[in-house]
Amino acid sequence: MLLKQLLGEIMTDMGFVTSEQLDEALEKQRTLFEEKTLPEQLQRARLISEARLAADTTPLLGQILVDMEFATKEQLDEALFEQEKMVEAYKSLKSEKVAAAIEIGSIVNSTLNLAEVLGLIMRYVNRVTNSMASSLMLLDEKTGELVLSVPTGPKAAKLTDMRIPVSEGIAGWVVEHGQPVLVPDVKKDERFYKRVDRISRFKTKSIVCVPLKAKTKLIGVLEVMNKVNGTAFTDEDVVLMSIFAYQAAMAIENARLYSELKERLEGEIQLQKKLSESDKFRALGLMASGVAHDFNNLLMGIQGNTSLMLLDIDSSHPHHERLKNVEQSVQTGAELTRQLLGFTRGGKYEIKPTDLTELMEKTSRMFAPTKKEIRIFTKYQKGIWSVKVDQAQIEQVLLNLYVNAWQAMPSGGDLYLQTQNVTLDKEFVRAIDIKPGKYVKMSVIDNGVGMDETTQKRIFDPFFTTKEMGRGTGLGLASAYGIIKNHGGYINVLSEKGEGTTFNIYLPVTKEKIVEVRKPSEKLLSGKEMVLLADDEDMILEVGKEMLAKMGYEVLTASSGKKALEIYRKKKDQIGIVILDMIMPEMGGGETYDRMKKINPRIRALLSSGYSINGQANEILKRGCNAFIQKPFSVTTLSLKLREILDKK
Repeated sequence: MLLKQLLGEIMTDMGFVTSEQLDEALEKQRTLFEEKTLPEQLQRARLISEARLAADTTPLLGQILVDMEFATKEQLDEALFEQEKMVEAYKSLKSEKVAAAIEIGSIVNSTLNLAEVLGLIMRYVNRVTNSMASSLMLLDEKTGELVLSVPTGPKAAKLTDMRIPVSEGIAGWVVEHGQPVLVPDVKKDERFYKRVDRISRFKTKSIVCVPLKAKTKLIGVLEVMNKVNGTAFTDEDVVLMSIFAYQAAMAIENARLYSELKERLEGEIQLQKKLSESDKFRALGLMASGVAHDFNNLLMGIQGNTSLMLLDIDSSHPHHERLKNVEQSVQTGAELTRQLLGFTRGGKYEIKPTDLTELMEKTSRMFAPTKKEIRIFTKYQKGIWSVKVDQAQIEQVLLNLYVNAWQAMPSGGDLYLQTQNVTLDKEFVRAIDIKPGKYVKMSVIDNGVGMDETTQKRIFDPFFTTKEMGRGTGLGLASAYGIIKNHGGYINVLSEKGEGTTFNIYLPVTKEKIVEVRKPSEKLLSGKEMVLLADDEDMILEVGKEMLAKMGYEVLTASSGKKALEIYRKKKDQIGIVILDMIMPEMGGGETYDRMKKINPRIRALLSSGYSINGQANEILKRGCNAFIQKPFSVTTLSLKLREILDKK
């Protein structure tokens, strides 16, 4: 309560000392009054003497705060002056009026909702002074203007949000001088801002205007106009308004601080939620990545044996077509693991400068014949900028989006494909995790059933699907999201129920020029060099040895990195190339390669893995390993990789 405030509380409210410093000073005061030693008695005598010399009214607490260097002498004098004004003001008022003002002030302080605080202030301010109209004006710190935030009275609606320059009007004078003003007759005061009356058509006669101060900070003014009984305001009204304004200012500031704290807290909660989601996705990613690796190793055994059988039979054989179907099934399985690795952002396979218009045109030609009920319209920008991407992964993203659009148009519809050069500024990228700069934008737009807001929020979540059980993995869009993020890009969705859906993809531009690459030969390439094959999977060692033997190579095998290193030490001069599995127990492919390179700096090596060419594989390649091959691979693909390395000078 205001009347119960001591000097220490006044100094705290004015921002001169902190509550912790006040507590420390009060403890010091208590200790001095209970002193038992001579030094303590002498210290108390000195402080009391200095307090009496400073001023007759200086309390011991004030002198202690100065002595402890928590406050200056000037600040103490200012606080004492405020205290004296309060005491004099209270003496001039009748006790019931003071009680009413304080009671109403307590009600105003009963909430931390800023809108409710302002409403309560204006509900009771007229009661405090028996006035016809009032206005709470808050100070705009940026412009220095007073804003009529909450006016009351018969013409209030016309004044809401009106702005008054600080240098004008009675309210402006109060802001400049920080003192309350009583104007019994506005006709006799040149400071009166007549424009307010012209706008509101209210005839102002008498005014009381007091500053709203929260501690030492002026936040606005509180003004009342015209007594209900027609008389002028008096000094008593000024005192009542000052008491009420003090309470109101503290309530406003507390509500503001609470609002800021709440907003910051909500932001931290949201951040924590995002971090929690990130941890969940990271755990899912590790799991999915491990599953993809093991599955690819399994597919490698099937692919290898199928490739070997196809080498021994021609197209007229009754099993030839069945074996081709098995190979196709292996590719379908490998596609699923690519989606898993895409979702985990597990790396890019082979990135190169690419024309995204050509890529979009190519994928739409692949898609169109399979979905005759969909009409495709294109709008491609000429001179599209080059981007550096893994073409197979971006094709996968686009085909996923086409299928998604087709499923959203069960009775047929229109699919619009667009490419565009764009420059994203800092404002655009602020809320997303990409850098400002030049991007190529690809858009896939359908006029299908659309999505509600809840679905849109989950559309990129792994394993989320709106399809019936067994009709979708829920990995398509999650994989697309992971692939685009892994390329340093951004993908978003815009949709409304019944209004269709738009997917926008932004990929960063590269300065590298597009180089046309010839399609690799399907012919099996042979060789006579000695090959050391290292893998911890017996099935892959067996099928790999047979594949290499079919190509004409002399083959050595090792079931671990350590065994491979032992063999290499003995036969480094005969071994032409080493094929190393990246993940092996005790000593992985990376460490094995590093140790072999110390033995022979000119070693030739091909890195193999069920994982994609992620961070670890890239690091091994940067250290000199010649190339990377993704499991499962066919015998012809392996033969091509080996000759690329061995025939290179």
